[in-house]
Amino acid sequence: MKSRFFCMCTVLVFAIVLAGAMVLAANAPMIESTPAPAAPKPDFSKSMFLLGNWTCSTKSSRRPAAFITTSTTTIDPTGYWMITKGVQHKTSWTRTDFKGVDMTTYDADARRWVDISTGDEGSYNLSTSPGWRGNSIVWTDAVISPQGNVMSTTPTTLTKMSDTKMSSHSTFKEHSGRMVTVDSACHKTG
Repeated sequence: MKSRFFCMCTVLVFAIVLAGAMVLAANAPMIESTPAPAAPKPDFSKSMFLLGNWTCSTKSSRRPAAFITTSTTTIDPTGYWMITKGVQHKTSWTRTDFKGVDMTTYDADARRWVDISTGDEGSYNLSTSPGWRGNSIVWTDAVISPQGNVMSTTPTTLTKMSDTKMSSHSTFKEHSGRMVTVDSACHKTG
């Protein structure tokens, strides 16, 4: 009788453990085995004219003369970023050349273009745009580095005049309250 009771207890304990394991397994999170889908690549078709080498002459209303910037724009190997590497060349009011990298992509979830810029001396900028409207694209700064006495900015309008010429216009406010205009004329050099 003892052995039969022991056997029944063992079966009962085993059944309870098995039932508990099944309940735990049913409530455990499933491990996803399907690969996450890749984000769609940006449609750079309206911006493809930007690829190549450019020279820009930029005039700030607070400076005595225009400064020159040269840049090269490419698409990164993944196809997700348009990358511009530029040099603002030394002037009478700057100590040295100023180098920067500008990266643009499209955020499909937020339905906006995103531009991330970094430069020498720790400068940075994050801008967004709804995209091209005709021959212009308007970039609004979301985050700017607090350098150069800039308190706030207005959107920057980039206008395509041809596949080899473009211009841009923006303004910013200094801490004193003075508004400064910045206009660029650019031409493709290769």
